[in-house]
Amino acid sequence: MHGGMKVYAGGATAARQYLEADRGRADDYYLAEGTGIARRFAAADGRVLELAPLTGDNYEAWVSGLDPETGLPRGRLRTAERAVRFVEVVVNGPKSWSLAAALHPDIAQAYDAAQNRAAGQIIAWLAEHATTRVGPAGGQVQVPVERLEAVTVRHHTSRAGDPHRHLHLQINARVFAAGNWRGLHTVGVRDSLAAINGIGHSAVATDPQFRAALATHGFTLDGTGEIRQLAVYVGPFSARTAQIARNTDRYEREWTQAHPGEHPGPALRRAWDARAWAEGRPDKVSPQPGADLAERWLDELAVLGYRDRDIPVHLTPTPIGALDRDGAAEMVLTRLAASRSAWNAADIRGEVEQLIAAAGIVADAAIRTELAQDLTARALERCVPLLSRDVLRCLFPSTSAHGPPSRWSISRPS
Repeated sequence: MHGGMKVYAGGATAARQYLEADRGRADDYYLAEGTGIARRFAAADGRVLELAPLTGDNYEAWVSGLDPETGLPRGRLRTAERAVRFVEVVVNGPKSWSLAAALHPDIAQAYDAAQNRAAGQIIAWLAEHATTRVGPAGGQVQVPVERLEAVTVRHHTSRAGDPHRHLHLQINARVFAAGNWRGLHTVGVRDSLAAINGIGHSAVATDPQFRAALATHGFTLDGTGEIRQLAVYVGPFSARTAQIARNTDRYEREWTQAHPGEHPGPALRRAWDARAWAEGRPDKVSPQPGADLAERWLDELAVLGYRDRDIPVHLTPTPIGALDRDGAAEMVLTRLAASRSAWNAADIRGEVEQLIAAAGIVADAAIRTELAQDLTARALERCVPLLSRDVLRCLFPSTSAHGPPSRWSISRPS
């Protein structure tokens, strides 16, 4: 999993349009009116529970800070046009994973399920570490979040229409703590991006069901997470994607200049997508949604020279017991120190998760999480806090009612 974090500030309708714009034709039905467009989750008391899915209108209410079931506001809502509504990351993976899913339906099913589990683990981690502020202006303290809500929206394609299975994971800016709904401390969440990305990548890369599905069709992962047998085809697909995206962006710029203040709708975007795909290939027929689009992916892979051997390989993961935990903790700090002089615990957790994935470990989520927590703790023990020990206690909600400040740093002893 890679990518940045989007702190969305704006209207609920625009948020919905943003989701509609970030997918290709094969995903059109996901945001159709009257259907469930988003899976909704609540995290509290150390558990993540799935709630009823959100329709388009319910989703807009949820983004606005309203209870999507009752329509009641969650606390005192900000009415400013640029009020923060949610924080978003994208749960994704190397492009070769999406190519494998396009080739084999059972891999697609296992990959989607692994991404769902990864999203749940990210939500659980954020619920444990996120904070909000309580008290009058000038005297606020940070307290742990007691309940937060999130949604996931699945897309199977990119805007250019190539295979790109990913989840939009959005954490609502309204969280419950100290008896009321309050605003999420978004700066603290932003400082957690390394851990979020690390957990998302490692959760999928080490997922037993996903890895077994890959092995059934002869696919193996290299140290970066790419599928060895498909990595060579990622570049040509990406080049084509970039070409289509440039075409679509040009159409949108031209339309926006001619229609100031207006927003293009889904039908117009679909027309741009078809036009962008066909541009430069006048002898090609514009593909259709769904299965026809998947057939085009397979045709393009064949043109690039791919031949599916489909010969199973044995899945031989690295045993967790064979991992030198102290050596791994030292390696994590070496990698961090190579690029910076100070870091936080989330940075360490993110690097730990990347190391676990690269080590070839395959394990259930609870086992991998225990390993990641242990390696993180070992690395932290080797660091020197850049704040006093009294202040450091405030960094952890479990030891202080004040919760963490917006930023803090630690470094290795010299």
